[in-house]
Amino acid sequence: MSKLIELLRKHVLLVIGIILLIAPHITSQYEFYVVQRGVQNAIHVVGLLILTGYGGMLSMGSAALLAVGAYAYGILLVKFGLSPWLGMILATALTTIIGTGLAFPSFKLSGPFLVITTIGFGEIVRILLLNLEPITGGAYGLSGFAKLFPNVQWVYYFMVITLIFVIIGTERIGRSRLGLALKAIRQDEVVAESMGIDVRRAKLVAFSLSAMLAGLSGVFLANLTGYMSPDSFTSAESTTYLLMVVMGGMQSVIGTVISAIILTGLPEVLRFLSSSRLLVYSLILLIYLRLNWVKSDNAFLKLLKSITKRFGMYTSSTEPGNRS
Repeated sequence: MSKLIELLRKHVLLVIGIILLIAPHITSQYEFYVVQRGVQNAIHVVGLLILTGYGGMLSMGSAALLAVGAYAYGILLVKFGLSPWLGMILATALTTIIGTGLAFPSFKLSGPFLVITTIGFGEIVRILLLNLEPITGGAYGLSGFAKLFPNVQWVYYFMVITLIFVIIGTERIGRSRLGLALKAIRQDEVVAESMGIDVRRAKLVAFSLSAMLAGLSGVFLANLTGYMSPDSFTSAESTTYLLMVVMGGMQSVIGTVISAIILTGLPEVLRFLSSSRLLVYSLILLIYLRLNWVKSDNAFLKLLKSITKRFGMYTSSTEPGNRS
């Protein structure tokens, strides 16, 4: 059993990819939709991981960037008659530009002050979506736009492939000079700057990458739902996305992806509890946090190891450095 666990740890990305690729064949139509939303959320929160996990910059405006990507895609197709693929490229580019603008307040603000700034940005976007009714549809929402593929299953496979490339790219960023610079900024910005790190440039790139993935995820969201409403992009949604990063281990890309998929599906799994569903959901999250698994860089692998230790299936010989 210990050898199997070690094998899974080494090839966890391959295992996730295989499970996601066969998901359409082993789930019902509604369950498949939940999996699709989980993959779409995973792409978004991996971008948030770069910003918050690597760089230590808390953002509560991630749902607003998701909204920009989704609405920009829909407006470009409905109002301007662009093709879905060109709409995807332009919507992602626009979100990246807007998200990069959020980096400038971070040059002077940090901690709770930056959080308040991003909350304000999120509310500004939501209010604009509500009031620009001729363009966004206002409270009635926006619909009637074409999808990237005629078959929703093709959209899903495209999302899975995109997610795999995003995971690989983000892990490489974490080991690159940029990733190391962001981690140094997270520990102490003043010390990082005194050591020669270009703090402003690192923050600009982190916000840009996070916004780009948020915009791309927004395009996928528009393709999955076929309808957007301002109520889907509130600060509560931003809190959920941040929670996915925290529960995934803050610096673990794989952990964040697994966390996003699980937290997307968990409320639906608990739906049979009716009015008690949200209470049980909250208790599960609190228990998870209380057990301190999130302090590990690889929270879900630590959870797996804890379970196997409990049942005598894990031995210290599987730890690096303890091999004979």
